[in-house]
Amino acid sequence: MATILLVDAPEGDAAVLASALRVEGFTVVVAPSAAEAKAALANGPVALAVVDLMLRTDGGTHGLELAREIRALSHATRVLLTSAYHLSERQLERADCGVSGFIPKPYDLKEVVAFLQAKIAGPPSSRRWPMPEAASGVVELEADAPAVQVAGRRH
Repeated sequence: MATILLVDAPEGDAAVLASALRVEGFTVVVAPSAAEAKAALANGPVALAVVDLMLRTDGGTHGLELAREIRALSHATRVLLTSAYHLSERQLERADCGVSGFIPKPYDLKEVVAFLQAKIAGPPSSRRWPMPEAASGVVELEADAPAVQVAGRRH
């Protein structure tokens, strides 16, 4: 199964999500810093990276910068941002960091696991997946259209 990189503090939300993904058969690497995330990328292919937007390191790197670096280091790795601070589709587009979407905290584990499974299973150019009406804030950027699907609505 695919490897997922979670760049976040190893306790709390990241630990719960890592456990849920491991139960689903994914290999999960939790990296609490940008340096550890880059080392994980160097150790082998990573299908998907989930990066905490509020990540702060001694070098001053934050989540948006790390998302850009991951995309530059590994074009095949899809990058998603996560945070308790919610981003709109417009904020994600303006950030221009190559992310495929945003997952708000706290996680709805069933929704996030299904979302990540769809991301990994989809073709590389696909940034769209069918969201149920009950979705709780996952923002999905589309590769081939300016519209964004937010919580089951088209904008």
